[in-house]
Amino acid sequence: MVLLVGLAANLLQPTYSLVEGSRTEHDKATGVQILWTVYAVQMLALGEWLWRRPPAGPDFLTFVAGVAMLAGLFLRTWAVRTLGRYFTWNVEVQGGQTVIEAGPYRRIRHPSYTGALLMFGATPLVFHAWLVALPAWLALVLAFRRRIRLEEELLRREIPGYADYMTRTGALWPRLGARPAR
Repeated sequence: MVLLVGLAANLLQPTYSLVEGSRTEHDKATGVQILWTVYAVQMLALGEWLWRRPPAGPDFLTFVAGVAMLAGLFLRTWAVRTLGRYFTWNVEVQGGQTVIEAGPYRRIRHPSYTGALLMFGATPLVFHAWLVALPAWLALVLAFRRRIRLEEELLRREIPGYADYMTRTGALWPRLGARPAR
């Protein structure tokens, strides 16, 4: 399951390199930080699984984690397709870019990151890697939060209406009680 979701994520997402650093001055190597964090989480979860050898065969938790991974893949792919040409691997604003409030962006500012967190945060659960699970989630959330902070500084500065959009939407999860974006 993990390998299939990982393969699909790579086929459906833009290209990147694990050693390239930042492609833009605003990125501050956050893309590479996220990639290395994702790969570390996956390798540590697999390592714990090999070390502990939990019971073979899928169980309810593995099923739930697999559903979370597929939901994350769907959400991330939907987000990337909704942004279209404005989606980049880099933290940057393109000429003519406006606030996108369609699809998953109606309630969440960064649904592609939410999807990635679901996909890769579920990896320790699939492997029953309990020692890795909490540190993995913390590392993933911190890596994505760093990128979101840099990205939102740029978007607020460069895109008219983005600050207002932020008041109506949650960064990673829908803001409860907030009116949805138009």
